Amino acid sequence: MNIFSQSFGKDSMATLILAAEQGILIDRVLYVDIKFNDEISGEHPIMAEWIPTAEKRLKELFGITVDHAYSGVGFETQFWTKKQKGNHIGDIYSFPYPIQSWCQKMLKKQAIDRYKAKFKKENPVDFLGIAADEPNRWARKIKEMEETGVRYRSLLVEQNLTEQDAMAICKKYDLLSPMYGVDGIFRGGCWFCPKQCMADLWSLWKNYPDLYNRLLEMEPYSHNTFKPRGVTLALLAQRFENGYIPKRKVKSKFVQLDMFDKI
Repeated sequence: MNIFSQSFGKDSMATLILAAEQGILIDRVLYVDIKFNDEISGEHPIMAEWIPTAEKRLKELFGITVDHAYSGVGFETQFWTKKQKGNHIGDIYSFPYPIQSWCQKMLKKQAIDRYKAKFKKENPVDFLGIAADEPNRWARKIKEMEETGVRYRSLLVEQNLTEQDAMAICKKYDLLSPMYGVDGIFRGGCWFCPKQCMADLWSLWKNYPDLYNRLLEMEPYSHNTFKPRGVTLALLAQRFENGYIPKRKVKSKFVQLDMFDKI
């Protein structure tokens, strides 16, 4: 059985297209629905708007239906939830740390595990959107396979296709997310991700102040600030208002990094 992980970014989309082109069996396609709350998606607004369009196009072009898995809890609810065990019983979860964040387990892994448990007896192969020029990501998956016995494949790695190749494959079928064409956006993932760089936070503050303010209002109740080393969202907002525009370290490559990637 083959399960294709789908984020609607270029690499996972190109992987799905390649499978359809090459006649590789597509049994299931899994998208994990990350939410801020019941009304607000965790996806960047541009991506959240794009996903239904992409799903419709996948159905029309290849007859592919995407399954949605949801953990049952959103970011906002988990933020306020009190811990029931460990050294901080009674404390709210607060903002996740960039490394070893609670989001990995609560918002995504639980949904994936629950979904895949239904097919455990079929020993599925998980097709991942990892490109040939992402050797470290693929190396981690190889190690995981050796340690746990899970089965992964990457068509992009197997066929020596890079992130730029993946982008071209998506463009061929008009299945490239508009996120990649927006000036000033260089990452995928959740808009509330603590791993996002200062430039992405500036973009959120400038273009989606309502979302930025949701995080800003939560921060005083968190035992840690949104960014490490005590850098508060309020201080950043003040700096942004005074004309500070953070520079990007990477300007030519879309970085698909979110809180579910391990460093």
